[in-house]
Amino acid sequence: MRLTVEQIKSITVGALRIAEEEDGIHFYKCTQKQIDAWGALSQGLGERSAGTTGIRLDFHTNSQSVAFYLSGGTKYELDVDGLLRAQYHIDQPTEIRASLCDPLGAPKAESRVTLYLPSHGTGGVLSYVELDDGARITPHRFDRKMLFVGDSITQGWDSTYDSLSYAYRVSRYFNAESVIQGIGGAYYHESTFDRLPFDPDIVLVAYGTNDFGHYKTLEELRAHVSAHLSLLAREYTGKKCFALSPIWRDHRDGKAMGSFADCRRVIIEEIERVGWIHIDGLTLVPPMPAFFKDEYLHPHDNGFSLYAENLIPALEKYL
Repeated sequence: MRLTVEQIKSITVGALRIAEEEDGIHFYKCTQKQIDAWGALSQGLGERSAGTTGIRLDFHTNSQSVAFYLSGGTKYELDVDGLLRAQYHIDQPTEIRASLCDPLGAPKAESRVTLYLPSHGTGGVLSYVELDDGARITPHRFDRKMLFVGDSITQGWDSTYDSLSYAYRVSRYFNAESVIQGIGGAYYHESTFDRLPFDPDIVLVAYGTNDFGHYKTLEELRAHVSAHLSLLAREYTGKKCFALSPIWRDHRDGKAMGSFADCRRVIIEEIERVGWIHIDGLTLVPPMPAFFKDEYLHPHDNGFSLYAENLIPALEKYL
């Protein structure tokens, strides 16, 4: 039984726009206005803003098998009942088939199936989804909605498994329908704000480490942080809004604006000015190169595990 496009849309999570094109169904985590704005800042930012970070299919079914025809991107991951079951690396359009059974191969009356689209590189494209003939399909029901806005760390850069990024881990813990707008290289810039077709209960913004290298003075930094946060604060009045100051990083010298500590101070002052809840990034990941894939900037899977482990109780205090 092949699902209709409308059925696929009904089980898609994390996409602000879904478009059926000749080569299949395309999914977007950002609005077109945001993609254009990031592209105006740099080609690379525009390309990464058009990726499928945070986008997944999430549904319950009594089917005993599932098949996906995938193209675009390279790395897809499959969960069955919340347990990672497979990672697929593709370099050409490929059909993936999997049995929906327990880890020892025994059949199950019902399974929750989650297919994670690629978080990096070219966005994932889906041509079809197939289940057993006559199988039931029900979208997963979530308890809340979360919006993550940030840079490569929010995108999950350097995680071996995309589904192990801190944003995905936090989303699963809170059983949250989430949009994850993590964009490698991104920084505070008011031109990238847009009103989204998504109404979150909780908003988390995590920029800063790229701002440290991008902006030349603290005054320039403050102007863009202030303008961007002000737009977000007006849009999400009445929501639970959190902003994370940058996590630890090495390579803190030689930047035009001065010290990383001063960069963090400016960002924290602007977070407090708009009245958002500040979560100190220095409390999330140990200041040890061993927890970073590149030893100075991007956490690896263990670093992301601690990031989520420390962020979750910080959020729970307010939720």
